Amino acid sequence: MKKIAIVTPFGAEERLDQFAEFIVAQGLVKRGCDVRYFTYRIKSNPAYVKDECYKGVNTIRCSQKLGIAPRLVWNIFVWRPEVVILNHTRSYLNLCGYFAAKLVGAKTVFQVVGFLHDDYVVEDRDDPLDHIRNEIHLIHGFWDFLKTWMKTRSFKSNWENFLFHMPLYRSDKRVTITQFERAALQRIAGLDSEIIPWGVHLDMEKVGESLPVMKDGRPLPENYLFYIGQVKRRKGWDTIIQALDVLKREGVKRNLVFVTSSSPAEFKEAEDMVKSFGLEDQVYFMFRISNPEREWLYNRATATLAPSRYEGFGLTVFESWVAKVPVLGTDIPVYSDFMFDGDTALVSKKGDPESMAVNIKRLDEPGMRERLVQGGLRMVKEFSAERVVDGFWKLLEEFPRK
Repeated sequence: MKKIAIVTPFGAEERLDQFAEFIVAQGLVKRGCDVRYFTYRIKSNPAYVKDECYKGVNTIRCSQKLGIAPRLVWNIFVWRPEVVILNHTRSYLNLCGYFAAKLVGAKTVFQVVGFLHDDYVVEDRDDPLDHIRNEIHLIHGFWDFLKTWMKTRSFKSNWENFLFHMPLYRSDKRVTITQFERAALQRIAGLDSEIIPWGVHLDMEKVGESLPVMKDGRPLPENYLFYIGQVKRRKGWDTIIQALDVLKREGVKRNLVFVTSSSPAEFKEAEDMVKSFGLEDQVYFMFRISNPEREWLYNRATATLAPSRYEGFGLTVFESWVAKVPVLGTDIPVYSDFMFDGDTALVSKKGDPESMAVNIKRLDEPGMRERLVQGGLRMVKEFSAERVVDGFWKLLEEFPRK
């Protein structure tokens, strides 16, 4: 039996069951591995407080301060796994996960997701494709950290740079999820990687027939476009609101159900934009919905909007396809791996509300929705959860057994 530690800032919790690291954890457990899942302990979030066996995966919550996580190091030292899988460049747990692996002689795998989310690589994380830094210095050696710290007199930023990037450079193997991400990692960091695309479970939870009610008591409309995501410019939510305004001025009215888990301060920006365009009667906001509510909304949507300016992958797209719902996306690199205009999705220019408005109207063309649904179902079979697990299983088999 292989002993595998998975270290990640995310999960195990209901909203993130489709994240690749948790899918891998569940898949490896089913294949007979002893898996322990290490993630943040966050006192303010009930889902991240206690250790538990979550859906068959033993989960340990670890507090950290400036990337120092004693509980993570101690558990790995005592348990002594054969392989430690680190996830996400901006995780504060990766440094201690890496050092703990070295203490017990474990091999390390680093799964890079959203490399251009990194402040030390881009100047604007909300629109990173057009804002890659001219000068990039990723600190991955301790002496480099000390030298840079003494030169700049800035401890926190240099320490953060080091704790994010040292495990990335020193891990035994690296995994990226798209060809674009692999090329960016090679070009910017000089690091090679193996591509293991993400995927999703091909089944959805059964949901009831009753209509969810808005928090303010308004019933949801029967016909609606669907957006689910954070209120961040990178997600392109503002493009949707502007596209609805374009359509309104043309005499075309479309409803939107807008689901987010963002903070009230972040959400206010979206609410203010809706009010500025006079779209309050067309936009229905919902917050922190349950998995059954989410599946209900997917299943009954006219289409799902995925207007991102940048994504590491884009689970929303695949969740929509599993629900047999068309997707409207953008021309960003990761989407080009599986979104083909008029076949699997309708693709607009990123940040361009006019082209998104055109695509919303294209949904009404005879046979369009049916064609997009069939294309999405065909594509989602190529990006299954089983394929993700197979990829990691083959990677792990390359390491010699202790």
